[in-house]
Amino acid sequence: MRSIFLIAAALATLLTAFAHSYFGEKRLIAPLVATDDGVMSGLLAKQVIRFAWHFTSLLWIGQALLLLRAAYNPLYFDRTLVAGIGVLYVGAGLIDAVATRGKHIGWPLLTAIGVLAFLSLV
Repeated sequence: MRSIFLIAAALATLLTAFAHSYFGEKRLIAPLVATDDGVMSGLLAKQVIRFAWHFTSLLWIGQALLLLRAAYNPLYFDRTLVAGIGVLYVGAGLIDAVATRGKHIGWPLLTAIGVLAFLSLV
């Protein structure tokens, strides 16, 4: 049963990563770097914001791979790592929900990833 929760968490993490990159680029990053106002007047700022945004998605893909590795090879199942992922995602999801008053589309998925990670520990 543990593997099912880990695989589900990994797939949800991959979905989050790809949605974050695609929709974030389309709806936030591209319009932001198209402006020349304030900090965004310099090329470096535009490059850094785009890099940082997509690097976050790459980090999520890395976490998904760790979850999949734990699901398919019990030798790599580390309770501390999985619990840490659970804490981070539940925390991020709840903070996102409160900060955006539930308007940001990502909070339910972030929270679900954390809950799935926790369920794999039971």
